[in-house]
Amino acid sequence: MQKIKVFIILMVIILFFGGILFFSFWSKRIPSNPSGTIGNTAGNLINNGLFCESDGKVYFSNPYDQDTIYSMNSDETEIKKISTVGAQSINAAGNFLYYYQKSAGSGSGLGYVMHTVGLYRSKTDGSSVACLKRDPTGIITLINNDLYYQHYTNKTGTYLDRMSTDKSSEETIFTSMISPASVVNGIIYYTNPDDSHYLYTYDTTTGSSSLLWPHRVWNPIYHNDYIYFMDMETDYELHRYNPYTNEEEVLTTDRIDTYNVYGDIIYYQKSSPTEPALMRMRTDGSQPETVASGIYQNINITSGYVYFNAFDQPAPLYHQSTFGPVYVEQFIP
Repeated sequence: MQKIKVFIILMVIILFFGGILFFSFWSKRIPSNPSGTIGNTAGNLINNGLFCESDGKVYFSNPYDQDTIYSMNSDETEIKKISTVGAQSINAAGNFLYYYQKSAGSGSGLGYVMHTVGLYRSKTDGSSVACLKRDPTGIITLINNDLYYQHYTNKTGTYLDRMSTDKSSEETIFTSMISPASVVNGIIYYTNPDDSHYLYTYDTTTGSSSLLWPHRVWNPIYHNDYIYFMDMETDYELHRYNPYTNEEEVLTTDRIDTYNVYGDIIYYQKSSPTEPALMRMRTDGSQPETVASGIYQNINITSGYVYFNAFDQPAPLYHQSTFGPVYVEQFIP
């Protein structure tokens, strides 16, 4: 009888601690994302990924508060701070954020960490912060359950690496500075600096790459069956290319510094020594109009607003209705 009691007590203890271990494992598990998940738009990522929209929420780097991460609804309501570190290249999916931490930060409370720069993951409320790679990184793109990111070290320079979201596997994809920003159906559309900046594709499923178009392009964005790009052969005019018909169209003869595509509209910075301006037009190049005179950068777009700031001046931050009439205002979270 005494042996039975001891056995029962031991079993209870084992089950109790086993349950704790199981709960701990399950609570830290990174769930799989649905097929086709992309962490941010290509246009936002080539503009430093300072805004990211997911499931009706917008996560953004607040220039008024040391670039720390804030969240809000897509209509800019319910704004709140969720971290105390400077961030960019923000990606979101499910209950998690992935981003490049630019600074160690300071303070205490929800989401606070004291770590070096690197690739980080947290929950969307700023909790459960984890460092995935403690090195400088450039553009980060979440594709399904993998992070493709530009990884810099003093020894190697900048490579394109891949890491699973739970950090269970990682590898180098390219030993050159390849941008993973533009992704459609698991295919990365990129320009290869080692081959005259020609346009290539990389299949994330098979791991194979191929030449798509022998044309010198910069910042390609695949959007609605067209590839938009800054044309290096015509002093960075904005063009688009149809890979199905092999046809190229000139959208503007202006030299541009940066751009972003969303829906049926393009915002771009016109480069001019006398009349620089933030412009917008339809994706076919029609209806060009001036949004704001001057030199602007970091054009990030959500379903409600486009955000931007003056060149080399992170604050003030401005916004404009993405599809509404031109009416630029200062945005203060």
